[in-house]
Amino acid sequence: MTTDPTTPQLMLGHVDIDADHQQFTERLAQLKAASGAAFIQQFGQLTDHLAEHFERENSLMMQSGYPASAEHRGEHNRVLGEMTNFRARVEAGRVRFGRAYALEQLPGWFDLHVSTMDAALVEYLKRSPL
Repeated sequence: MTTDPTTPQLMLGHVDIDADHQQFTERLAQLKAASGAAFIQQFGQLTDHLAEHFERENSLMMQSGYPASAEHRGEHNRVLGEMTNFRARVEAGRVRFGRAYALEQLPGWFDLHVSTMDAALVEYLKRSPL
């Protein structure tokens, strides 16, 4: 798993986006170490963080006129929908489903998303600052 806030490909050179990526990786590490009620609470907090994180990126894309915003937003919506569905399962006591998704699927998705979609967004923002 490359999801480490100090890994160069996760630091893209945009203060707000890099801060969100760092917060995500910290929350994911805390979730990995959590169990029981703490896991349930932290899963919810991670879901809330992603909603806020994605909304900040979506806002940047809208304000800047980013041409690939529909695809990028769609990916945000897909992952947030999955997290929301798993959150409901976790809160209903089916923690194993949420743990497997958050710790086995989400890190790889995040690494790929950052190195492709977010990297392209940051490059666009550097050329066309708000």
